[in-house]
Amino acid sequence: MKVRIRPLRALMVVLFLLCLGTQVVADDPYFPLSALEPGMKGQGLTVFSGTKVEAFPIEIVGLMEGSGAVSQLILIKLTGGQTVASGMSGSPIYVDDKLVGAIGYGFPNADARYAVVTPIGAMLSLREYKAGKTFRFRTGGLSGYQGVVLGGEPTDDSWLRAHPVATPLYITSYRSLTDHYLLTSLQQHGLYLSDQGRKAGWGFAPIRQSLASASAGAKLFPSAEAVKPGSALTLILAEGDFKVNALGTLTWRKGQEILGFGHSFLNKGRVEYGVGSAAILSTIDSNEFPFKLGVTSPLIGRVLQDRSAGVAGEMGVLPRMVKVTSKVTAEDSGLVRDYQFAVVHDEELLPGLVLAGLMDTIDRTLDRIGPGTASIYFEINGANFTSFQRENLFYGRDIAAIALREVGEMLLVLTENEFIHPELTEVQVRVKVNPEQRYARVTAVEIPKQEFAPGEIVTLTVSLQPFRGEVVQIPLEVELPTTPGKWLIMVYGNEYSPTVEEQGEPSGELYAPELVRSYSSLEEKLDDYRKRPQNNQLVAELIPVDEVPEVSPLADNGEVVEAEQGYQTISTAYFVTGEEQIQVEVVAPEGEGAPEPPTIQAYRDY
Repeated sequence: MKVRIRPLRALMVVLFLLCLGTQVVADDPYFPLSALEPGMKGQGLTVFSGTKVEAFPIEIVGLMEGSGAVSQLILIKLTGGQTVASGMSGSPIYVDDKLVGAIGYGFPNADARYAVVTPIGAMLSLREYKAGKTFRFRTGGLSGYQGVVLGGEPTDDSWLRAHPVATPLYITSYRSLTDHYLLTSLQQHGLYLSDQGRKAGWGFAPIRQSLASASAGAKLFPSAEAVKPGSALTLILAEGDFKVNALGTLTWRKGQEILGFGHSFLNKGRVEYGVGSAAILSTIDSNEFPFKLGVTSPLIGRVLQDRSAGVAGEMGVLPRMVKVTSKVTAEDSGLVRDYQFAVVHDEELLPGLVLAGLMDTIDRTLDRIGPGTASIYFEINGANFTSFQRENLFYGRDIAAIALREVGEMLLVLTENEFIHPELTEVQVRVKVNPEQRYARVTAVEIPKQEFAPGEIVTLTVSLQPFRGEVVQIPLEVELPTTPGKWLIMVYGNEYSPTVEEQGEPSGELYAPELVRSYSSLEEKLDDYRKRPQNNQLVAELIPVDEVPEVSPLADNGEVVEAEQGYQTISTAYFVTGEEQIQVEVVAPEGEGAPEPPTIQAYRDY
């Protein structure tokens, strides 16, 4: 009897374990990719209007295999009359109430009912894959097609070409130049647009959004706890009085952990973007590619990974942000406005975001685009460097853009420095703008005599020709060198020319490139910038006539040449341009021999 019981017990144990195994599968929230077959029905979740998550029916069309980090993809068809729209990337897809993956790719200028799904397994691992890979249908598919190409050009017409579902990028800007500059900056770091040499629906679709509409749905936003798979999800690069955010859909959530988008945002790997929810105003139909129009909430979390399969982050923990404040005064109207916004703490993205936001605050205060003169004070603070402050005067045909030239230059100096992580914390700007064109050109320099004693102080008379004004004469005291010999006194203003070509055309850069110079630390570099002449100053520089450089104040090896003494300046009420030269001779007292000849210095190394 005992012999018979043992096999029975063993059989019961096996059946019990099998039941346990079945139970584990039943509790698994993910549908196994290996069990997926063409013809299976399921549903997706997204927000078509407001904040309500709605279901839409789908059918599995085919399964594809390829190479790269995301080695398998799923072709689906929306069967309920809906179409794939920009902003739906990340919409979760379910079969038998189990998560299959997220909509990540669509077919621009084609049947918008079809979409390519990124499997949830790839999103959970967020492994990288290379663009331009081919995926052949393993089972199912569409008649006449071998598979799908992601990225690069298909080799022939037997391949479907899929691209990431376009992501609406919302920018609360006053004018297109701000958009142009910001988008140009972002494109340098991974963003590509749907309308620049690519089919519509592929990339990012910039949408300018007024501040009024951006705040209109504030009471409609779901709380962080209420955001669930299918909810609209935004990635926030800037928030406050200037906003930049991208719209997608939340795919998966476990506690505070989240996954979304189904494709990369900027594909930067380890990141720290902001996360918000959104209220969808409407889904707009389009012959090229439908898109969602929405308004976004304040920060409710952060994204920490941005890779091929999507984005991953957490709710309830906010990202590090750099605070930006500006005070803009329009002197013609007397209007004074204060602004505050914050941008993500990303050294590659930060300069472009800060400059675009500051340009927008100036434009909105002036309520015009055009020439003028701006006096600006700015301060940049960080944890690992001494606070940098600078005042200057700018003139330009597009004053909102040109006034920020040095702010942009210094942000690049800090974020691209080779010495330390600056850990930027705050940028402050105060700017006063006058519509008058207060610039003047140096036209002549007069001197009372030609010969001087070593170290003698001489007063030059510098003639300035203001824009449409009478000539103004400025006295400029200059201390001559102690070294006897013939000297050239160069009197000049700043090196920036107030022309339409240089200051009015959007070039994607609002800063001037620095000249080559060797520094041993970031602090040394910042100190050099602090000492540079301002644009409203007349500069007098002395160079020995025998050693006047023919072309450039730089040595053959690109290094700045040392000098006997520094330049001398005087402030004016104008943005000063132009240059004049005059020769003098320093005569040694009788009986004294000639000393060693001096070396030259390039004073205009700014």
